[in-house]
Amino acid sequence: MQDFFKTMDLYKAIVLLSLILLPLGGWWVSTIDEEIRLCADAIDKAERSQLEEIGRLQREIEMVAQTKGSSGVADPVTWFEGQIMTAGPGLSTSDFKLEQPKTESPRVGAGQVTDHVVRVDWSSGPPVAMDFIYAVLFNCESGASENSALKGHPSVWRLRELRLANATDAKLRAGKVPPPELQDRWEIKTMSFARREPKEKTRR
Repeated sequence: MQDFFKTMDLYKAIVLLSLILLPLGGWWVSTIDEEIRLCADAIDKAERSQLEEIGRLQREIEMVAQTKGSSGVADPVTWFEGQIMTAGPGLSTSDFKLEQPKTESPRVGAGQVTDHVVRVDWSSGPPVAMDFIYAVLFNCESGASENSALKGHPSVWRLRELRLANATDAKLRAGKVPPPELQDRWEIKTMSFARREPKEKTRR
């Protein structure tokens, strides 16, 4: 053996390395083949509906990542203020108040998600027309805005809750018959928007 190393040259070194690396390479290729086979089996066994759901969730995650800086994810309060202010003329920032986002963790099916909820308080503002409410919902859900910096970026927010009360007769008591015609004056009692993210699993 000592004579072998004493007479070591390039060709002997290549042969020696081949004897060592070939088994390792074979094991590595075999491991990759097994992982590919397991993935193929999982795809074959998966139901079509599951694959469609995975694709849908992947597209939603990609959309959130692409629009994170301009769709109200990084700074939702400022974003919502801009979307609401373009909904109608004569609106003041003192007519509504935006609360800081709060997180909720509802369970959806067998998994758990994280909902980021933004509530809009309209208690300090006057009654508004229904067209104005439609404009607010459209701006916040579609991402549309007169602000050119926000155009072309879809919204990741969806209406979570909306509760209205007609302000035709504030003195009307419960149980009494309302007037035959209601004025287009509405008080926004509750309005909230939410965006949903899959909850990250903790790796052990």
